[in-house]
This record gives sequence, structure tokens and C-alpha cells, in this order.
Amino acid sequence: MRAALPAFLVDVAFVLLFATLGRLSHSEGLSVAGVLAVATPFLVALVLGWALARRRGPWPTRVPGSPLVWLVTVGVGLVLRVATGGGFAWAFGLVALVVLGVFLVGWRCAVEVVRFGADGLARWSASRARHRR
Repeated sequence: MRAALPAFLVDVAFVLLFATLGRLSHSEGLSVAGVLAVATPFLVALVLGWALARRRGPWPTRVPGSPLVWLVTVGVGLVLRVATGGGFAWAFGLVALVVLGVFLVGWRCAVEVVRFGADGLARWSASRARHRR
């Protein structure tokens, strides 16, 4: 299972950080209700992303499973945001894509670099490529 709960909680923390930074950057003020209003569609989508990544292959706690978690979180999160009256702007969609990509994929990459070191990461990548054949 590879520490699924802690990894999921890191993802939740990053979605909450995304919502918090968004509210701060637009001078909307910080309140639990305000942050949750922005974060909730993305948190629901995060759960779906984890479920899909778990069913499709690489465990979502690792780098190979993270793109699916990220893209579902952004895509479904934006749809849910619009469906619940949150509105949509292309700039917001692009920011969500980039920031959540850095957050949700980035921390997993950082863990792999720390775990394997720079040349260890290259060996890990090569072993993954051999394993897929």
C-alpha cells in the first residue's frame, strides 16, 4: 500500500494550499469557509483521481500514478466548480493545471530524487522501462 494515507493527506494539504493561495492572490480574505468553497470541488475530484489511479495501475503514491491523479483533480474539479456555481475563467483553469501539477506530481518527484539520488533516479527510470516490456 506504500503509505497511502499519508500520501493522500499530502495531496489534500496541497489542494488546500492551492485554494488558500488563490484566495490570497485575489484579496478575498482567508476563512475556513472561503478556502473550503474553492477547495471542495478539487478535493472531491482528488478522491476520484486516487480511485481511478488505484484501479488503472501504478499506486497513486508514486510518480507513475501521479499524472492521472493530477489531471482528474484539475479536470473534474473545474467541472464540479462550474456545476456548483463557482464560475470559470481560462486563466483560472490554466493556473489550476500548472499549480496543481507542480504540487501533486512535484512532491512525488522530489521524494523519488531524495530516495534514489540523482543517478539513482536514472537507474530507477531505466528499470521501469525494462519492467514495462
